Amino acid sequence: MDGVENKTAVIVGGTGEIGKAISLGFADGGAKVAVCDTDQKQVDSIVEAIKGKGGKAFGLAVDPAKPEAVKAAVSKIKAEFGSIDILVNNVDDSEGFEIADVSDDRWSNSVNKNLNSVLYFCREIIPGMRENKYGRVVNITDIDYLGWRKGKVNCSATKAAIFGLTRSLALEGAHDNVTTNCLIKGETAGSDLSDDERAKMASRTPVKRLGTPEDIVRTVGFFASQKAKYITGQMLFVCGGKSLYSSMAF
Repeated sequence: MDGVENKTAVIVGGTGEIGKAISLGFADGGAKVAVCDTDQKQVDSIVEAIKGKGGKAFGLAVDPAKPEAVKAAVSKIKAEFGSIDILVNNVDDSEGFEIADVSDDRWSNSVNKNLNSVLYFCREIIPGMRENKYGRVVNITDIDYLGWRKGKVNCSATKAAIFGLTRSLALEGAHDNVTTNCLIKGETAGSDLSDDERAKMASRTPVKRLGTPEDIVRTVGFFASQKAKYITGQMLFVCGGKSLYSSMAF
């Protein structure tokens, strides 16, 4: 990544396939990286990998759906690295249900993981960015935002809400050099799909392949850089064109 050297980047959901790639990408660009996720061992593994390459990293096991836990985590990150320049929200709960099966607990779980986690980290970090007159926020959601597959009522609703939140946050931070954008990812090669499903998805994607973590990392890096300083409140599909004819989903 370019233009992130010496910046402090907080990666929420920083240990999965994509989260790990994002965390390492910022570290390779010279950023100080705070890795946040629910599993301490996985967090420690990413931190050790970054430090092993000479980078600066700090890791925290935190439940992003719990506001007090998020508040405490952000306080520790600031104590370790100082002000926060970049926030990447990459929590992803894709478990979906048809409307008759969306119990109150299932609905609350989706709202907490997919939407509230974004709200809580933004609420703790963006005010400091505005005070410092600099910030880059990248909210990552996925193509279920389009409501393109049946049986995803809770998932589609909560992921679509992230874009509305992104636009409102963009307006709040615009005068203070704080940009907030939304990346909508398609299916990646490492997704939990069978070989047949993966082949079918690739055949129905205009570029005829599934995405890679590097496809996401490059876009996040762009949004976090000075190259995107005049871009805010936008959504960008990184899906190989799949969003162009999502009705053809399996």
